[in-house]
Amino acid sequence: MAKYIMTDPNFSEGTDPEVIEAIANCFRNKPGIKVLTVEPDPDFGRLPIELLGTMEALKPALLEACKVAYEKIDMNKYTGRHPQIGAVDTIECYTVGDTTVEEVKEFCEELGKEIWEQFEVPVYFTGQNARKPENEGLTFIRKGNYKGAKEDIPNNPDRMPDYGRLELHPTAGATIVGCVTEHDGYFNVLLDTEDLSIAKTLANYVRGRTGGFKNIQGAVGLPQTHRRTGKRCVMVSCEITNPNQTCLHRVFNLLRDEAARYGVNVLCSEICGTVSAELLVKTAEWYLKLESINGPWDYNEQIIENHLLELALSEQK
Repeated sequence: MAKYIMTDPNFSEGTDPEVIEAIANCFRNKPGIKVLTVEPDPDFGRLPIELLGTMEALKPALLEACKVAYEKIDMNKYTGRHPQIGAVDTIECYTVGDTTVEEVKEFCEELGKEIWEQFEVPVYFTGQNARKPENEGLTFIRKGNYKGAKEDIPNNPDRMPDYGRLELHPTAGATIVGCVTEHDGYFNVLLDTEDLSIAKTLANYVRGRTGGFKNIQGAVGLPQTHRRTGKRCVMVSCEITNPNQTCLHRVFNLLRDEAARYGVNVLCSEICGTVSAELLVKTAEWYLKLESINGPWDYNEQIIENHLLELALSEQK
């Protein structure tokens, strides 16, 4: 039976339609691959693509996309605001269905090795594949971003890539690869004000290193336009690692309550890309104060689709 994984490679390009299409086309109309989202972000200068597919189909497609990105993206000309260390910045992979963490780790090991051997772009392993604790997250690996890392790495043996030499590729930088046990959640809250200082203050309240939630590595305040009404506003954008631990309703409630201090209301919230059904059910559970007749609410037992998936998987074995 085919083994499926989910992956969301992040490319350091958000504005050039020719480059964006060339990368995205590496995954489109490929047997065994479903493209979930293609969301270029011109403000951050990045192109995240969410994919679901078999390991056999995804590996050559990812290598093809790497080839395109390494050839077309010059990190010396990069101007985006998203943290980055390379043209193909990250390839994080996640378990799906009955695929195990060990199987995804092996997939990432093979992919990282082939990236170095084919393109001579250094590879750092993260998540479950990390060789040392500080590389289990992205912050230490990306320290200084591409320009800072380019100067620091040749003089710092602690930043030796897992594949490659003690230096970045001159135009492509490095690529971070790894099995991550939970898919990051990208959650935006739009505020009914044009005062950017309020959004920046609230971003500090939720960002882990400035006193907020430990699983929010990145949170920024940005100017925005409400897509439905065209109203100018500001946004607090959050990247949540392990969102099933730091649930959306907790982040939303904190931002809503803190915004009220400044007399500001929430216009709406946004989920970028995909999230697990369990994450949204947990939010509904909290707001509805859900309990089961026989005790606590049980996500695994009380969602019909969970039983259908279990039945389908058992019939395939």
